[in-house]
Amino acid sequence: MAPFYVTSSLAEYTAKLGFFSECPIQWDRKQECLRYKSTRRNAKVKMWHFNLFLTVDTIASGAFVYDIFQIVRSTPENPYIPLPVMLIMALLGVLTFYVVVNHVMITLYGKDAVNGWNEMVKIEGQVVGRIGHGGRGGTSRSHESHATITASLIFLIRSFSIYRFVVVPSQFFTKFDSLYFPLRDMNETYEFSSLTMFILNMLRFGILFVNVFEICRVLCLVILFLISMLNLMKSIFSTLLHESERCFVSMERINGGITTHVQVQLAMKAIAPFQELGTIFLILVGLVVFVVANFVTIKLYDSLPVPVYTFFPSVSVVVALIVNLTLPLAHGLLDASTEMKRRWGASMVGEGNKLELKCGRRRLKGMRPYCMWAGFGGSKMFRLNKETKVQYFEQVISGTVTLLLSTSEVLLS
Repeated sequence: MAPFYVTSSLAEYTAKLGFFSECPIQWDRKQECLRYKSTRRNAKVKMWHFNLFLTVDTIASGAFVYDIFQIVRSTPENPYIPLPVMLIMALLGVLTFYVVVNHVMITLYGKDAVNGWNEMVKIEGQVVGRIGHGGRGGTSRSHESHATITASLIFLIRSFSIYRFVVVPSQFFTKFDSLYFPLRDMNETYEFSSLTMFILNMLRFGILFVNVFEICRVLCLVILFLISMLNLMKSIFSTLLHESERCFVSMERINGGITTHVQVQLAMKAIAPFQELGTIFLILVGLVVFVVANFVTIKLYDSLPVPVYTFFPSVSVVVALIVNLTLPLAHGLLDASTEMKRRWGASMVGEGNKLELKCGRRRLKGMRPYCMWAGFGGSKMFRLNKETKVQYFEQVISGTVTLLLSTSEVLLS
């Protein structure tokens, strides 16, 4: 049985972020697990792939490439796009790029990731059900932690749900979307009639509508997947770590703990391509989004309509929350895994069955502490450790301050 924060958050996601298409990764309420649906005999999943390929991968990405080309061609004296609009488009552009990456991730690695995630839920239920949290203090801390996680995940889901209805009209009426500028250039070249422009703008609105709804849904799903996976592993490792605190731990329990640790690593091996690719781009994209959102929040408070402006402080809060829900847990898993191995090794002493102790020591020697990596294509780029969160916020603060100091009022006007 899945923990409450998993069932409640994924049920909320299904209810709040539903659409006429279906992502291949779906939550099964009855079985309390994730399902991966193929395109075979499933029109809604085919529609999801079609929506992302047409509106996000092709039209939106192509429009951003066109805008970037025109920005590079323009001169500082005669900019193609004003700087505030350029920064907002940069934020939306990197989010679009990340969703293109997510589309590839879900298509190529989604099925294995779902199988690994479901196996993690199964292991967590077995370990916590068999061992428990060891006493009232551990149980109360666990309930408090689960309540905090549940509230944080519900907040993220509702934020993404609200963003859909803020971003679509804001982009369309304030002309911050990437489609407006190619359409403007076409109108200047071909001098369309009013009726033609009306039809093209309605088409633009429809593409923006599908684009934003699909982007919010995919981003939320991937973030939920990663955060719930980390918390499932935290629950498993904290339970095993609590059990290893006992003065006398039998070889049977030590062998059971080593077996569970190996099972977790095998489950993560299935998730690894999905997790590593999602993590590295989430960190890079989150860095750009965080810096731009902070800049707009501080510098453009009197230049934007209130509904548009409020979007950016909320994005800063959401990104900070995601960072605090992921990076500390990622390095915490390595610490817990290393400490478990040390304690189990210290427990293998005394007058016991020498053959059993010898076999146990060899099994423990072959057990590698778990660490989380970020990378792509099977290449591990860097490991998430204690310094990652500090370095991340240092880069965010440095980038924000640099952008604020290097931007004059003339460029903003």
